Amino acid sequence: MTAKIEEYGIRDIINYRSLDWVESDDFLYLTDIPSEFEPYFVNPNYYCVGMITSGSLRIIIDSKAYALSTHSLMIYRPGQTFQVTQLSRKTKGTFILFTKKFLEHLNENIFSVKHESFLSENMQNLIDLTVPDKQRISRLFKGVFELLTHLSPHSWELVARSLTSAMLYEIDNILKGYLFKKDQITNADLHFLDTFNNLVAKHFITNRETSFYAEKLGITPRSLYLRIKKSLGDKPSALIYHRLVSEAKYMVSYTNKTFSEIAYLLNFSDPFAFSKFFKNQTGFSPKSYRSLYFQENS
Repeated sequence: MTAKIEEYGIRDIINYRSLDWVESDDFLYLTDIPSEFEPYFVNPNYYCVGMITSGSLRIIIDSKAYALSTHSLMIYRPGQTFQVTQLSRKTKGTFILFTKKFLEHLNENIFSVKHESFLSENMQNLIDLTVPDKQRISRLFKGVFELLTHLSPHSWELVARSLTSAMLYEIDNILKGYLFKKDQITNADLHFLDTFNNLVAKHFITNRETSFYAEKLGITPRSLYLRIKKSLGDKPSALIYHRLVSEAKYMVSYTNKTFSEIAYLLNFSDPFAFSKFFKNQTGFSPKSYRSLYFQENS
């Protein structure tokens, strides 16, 4: 059985990055972006909304790769798997992370009042903003974060909930002018993607050929390619190897297994084939990658 993260919470982020944050396990805001990021896919139990103001950030959300610009608003939601794949040093940004539970204590919040908002599951994960809208949302983040910094401890959580709810309402109003539903993706497409992702999660170690998944889905390899390309803009093989690389990174960083053992568990023909694959995908040999991880976390 391979190791993987079933669910990831805000406290896991705090612990992984050694952040000085004791206010809440259901809420976190960031203005300085830590350079460390998890080398594997995680399944968050929280929402994340934010943007970078300088630097660069690349992320895979539900098997689709995104590159954030300083005019991008990023949203990911509970149940969506994600992995940060690249983060330049000294990247700055404003991000707010919160669970649905954090806002549910309010009598009225964006979840209880609005049936559908930019936090809905069928909305896209990256929205390119106009300059005025980017500035409006940036001012929102700055104003709310400034208030959060100076709240008195005894009223912090209640006021933080109210401020967060108000900010999400305002962002939702700003985004009304955008067509940000997932373009041309039907419910049938989403169901197909879920089925394919579930098959990959179950079989990616033993089967990496797209023909295997096409057969399981009862379609031709060409049809599988076209449907995945249409929905996600990527090849089925790329999604399979994204999952394999994530698992390899996790086992190299977070287990004490030898590289020969990892090669065997991940179904490589020998340790040399695994090492070559790993270096091609990450730019590091497994040994260098493990050493770098321990240096950064010692």
